[in-house]
Amino acid sequence: MSSSAGYGWSYVNQEAERRRQLRARLAAEAQRAENLRRAEARRAELRARLGELNEQAQGLRGEAGQLRRAYRTARVTVETVTVGAGADEAELTRAVERARAANARAAQELAEAVQDVWSAVLPEAVAEPERIRPTRAETRRSAGEAKAAAEAAAEQARAEQADRVERVRAGALVEAQAVLDRDVPRCDPADLERVAGLVRALRAAATVPDVRATLTDLAALVQHSVGRRARDEERAELRAALAELVREAEPAERDRLLADLAAAEDPAFLRPAVEAAVARADARRNRVPVAAALAEVLRERDYLVGEDFEDLLAAEGEVVVPFGDPDPGRAVAAAGGVAGDGQAGAGGEPPAAGYGLRLVLAPDRATLSTAVVRREDAGTGDAWQDEEQDESVQQWFCEEQLPAIEEGVRLQGVRLERTSAMAPGAMAAGLVPGGSWPQPPSAAAPRRRGGRSKRSGTTGAAAVRKPQERGRER
Repeated sequence: MSSSAGYGWSYVNQEAERRRQLRARLAAEAQRAENLRRAEARRAELRARLGELNEQAQGLRGEAGQLRRAYRTARVTVETVTVGAGADEAELTRAVERARAANARAAQELAEAVQDVWSAVLPEAVAEPERIRPTRAETRRSAGEAKAAAEAAAEQARAEQADRVERVRAGALVEAQAVLDRDVPRCDPADLERVAGLVRALRAAATVPDVRATLTDLAALVQHSVGRRARDEERAELRAALAELVREAEPAERDRLLADLAAAEDPAFLRPAVEAAVARADARRNRVPVAAALAEVLRERDYLVGEDFEDLLAAEGEVVVPFGDPDPGRAVAAAGGVAGDGQAGAGGEPPAAGYGLRLVLAPDRATLSTAVVRREDAGTGDAWQDEEQDESVQQWFCEEQLPAIEEGVRLQGVRLERTSAMAPGAMAAGLVPGGSWPQPPSAAAPRRRGGRSKRSGTTGAAAVRKPQERGRER
């Protein structure tokens, strides 16, 4: 047991806390909806781009048809790429890339067809001059045969190299497509154009090192983009939830933290500051219900608690509640060393007059402390007797009062966790000047023992309510 004790307390207004959590979740869901809206806007943009490419394909198809009808050129196939109404961002991105590649291929084939037409038409308009045929001897002496052989060998080497590049590129394109199918839906939309550019570069890569380097760059870009988008969306949701939560803080801290949240790249670093600010605000707000719980419990213990107890404890943080005076007859018997009927100090009455309980609520923390105190002019004049009397009252308070007070406060919804305690007699009772000691309700209207007293109308910090006789039965 202890003559004084310190506690950490917590009081949770269940309905207010539920509303707070719902508001934070609503803010996060609203941000998630905004992320989805942006994704939908990106899909709309991709659909518009696909429509433009299909219009371009339609124009290329018309040009190819006219050229074929006029000059009997080879057929140029122009693909029109379509997607379903429910296509997601990844499917639309692939469709746009496929349409862009198809248009580029068709434009190249069309340019080659035009070149073929010009190659056939120009010789008819320009007559070539007659060539003088070399003699057989001159031909044999010519070094052309050696050159032709060298060119043939070089051509074969180029063909083999091109075949190797084509095989490596085909494998790289398969690998790249697997990466795109898996990860493009999760990419940051701002990176999709760069992704498409690397795919085009991969298709056009002319050497094996270029193919491998481009594939590595593509995989790295996609991985980085996916991670950045997930991180940005998570941070946006957390920022929205914290911004809603911090509205519960005190105005000065709230405004500062809202500005910090808006400027922070990663709001997770501000979570402890936001939670601490809200906890401080909760501690200040919850001082009122905690004070009310203490007042209720002390009244149930038949202390006389003044009407201003709750306001003073919540606002000023410190209140002294006198225990009340014991029965005079018992006090005389105790002073004379006579045990009487053995009941002195039992039940709800203290062993000596002039003692009380100091309660302190910390201003900025959820802590409560209690301590037995003595009115300054209530001593015996003998230091040794005062120490014995202090210890006797402290022992009475620890054994008969404190456990019931703790349990009563918990039943009022305030969670208490004892953080410190001092044994009875370890320290003398604190002294309170007589001018600061709360006055009894009325000196002119003494109460009968066993009768329930009325609340005080005085302006002191608190007034005395004498314990009932039923207190002795506890």
